Amino acid sequence: MKHIIIINPKAGVNNEPAKIKENVEKNFVGLEYEIYFTKGPKDATNFVRNYLSNNNDEVRFYSCGGDGTLNEIANGMIGFDNAQLACYPIGSGNDFIKYFGKVESFLDFQALINGDVVVTDILKFNERYVVNIFNVGLDANVVVFQRKFKKLPLISGKGAYNLGVVASLLRKISHKCKVKVDGEELYNGKMTLCAICNAKCYGGGYYCAPKAVVDDGLVDICMVKKVSRFTFAKLVKDYKAGKHLDNPKFMPYILYKQGRVVEMEIEKPLYYSIDGETDKSSSIKIEVVPKALRFVVPKIDK
Repeated sequence: MKHIIIINPKAGVNNEPAKIKENVEKNFVGLEYEIYFTKGPKDATNFVRNYLSNNNDEVRFYSCGGDGTLNEIANGMIGFDNAQLACYPIGSGNDFIKYFGKVESFLDFQALINGDVVVTDILKFNERYVVNIFNVGLDANVVVFQRKFKKLPLISGKGAYNLGVVASLLRKISHKCKVKVDGEELYNGKMTLCAICNAKCYGGGYYCAPKAVVDDGLVDICMVKKVSRFTFAKLVKDYKAGKHLDNPKFMPYILYKQGRVVEMEIEKPLYYSIDGETDKSSSIKIEVVPKALRFVVPKIDK
């Protein structure tokens, strides 16, 4: 089996991509491997798809970046049954892998080389695939503002996220929408945010979908209906901890449903986020693609 290590040179801090290259050269001795540095947006998808279109042998791709890099590689792999995906996380979020355990356990190339393959579902939106979570509304706005603040000097990733939350709350936070799940109407009214999930958490550790299972053939929908900013501020702590479904105070504001196809019509185009990458739309359709991704879980010595 060939091992291809795909490194996002813009991810991480303190010359981390260069350090990863040195780490790879130490850990992959005696194995067939290749290192590839991405050149820009969608480059990882194109590289992976082109490679698989011309090679039939088993290959394991290692995503060295964040959720965005992981998403790009997965999008290039879909439709090829000879590809596996491993993750060496150096991004700011790394939320998908939290489903399988601690992030630190993935920062070990030997554990990844010897890891076990699990077959997971993936979500489809138009012609794109979602590895972790598709979200729309307030939380997607936060991602947009976070990117802007991150460009400022002396602003850390966490600081940029917190500033993004504040900036988003200063704008209109609720919008009219209609939501259907498997063809049946789930909701018709105003929503603050909606997360459509394959795994459990996003945004650097917000456990919006505590019931999600990545290989059950279902998508989990968690919606926060119209709330005041004061109520939302009280809700956030439980929402982040994954306790929002158990708190009776918040039952009037939370909708949680599982299904296979989610359709949403919104009064105007809103920002959405696919594994941290943003765009706008007013018409959304997400469907689950069962057993579509071969993902490597690191083997940890006990």
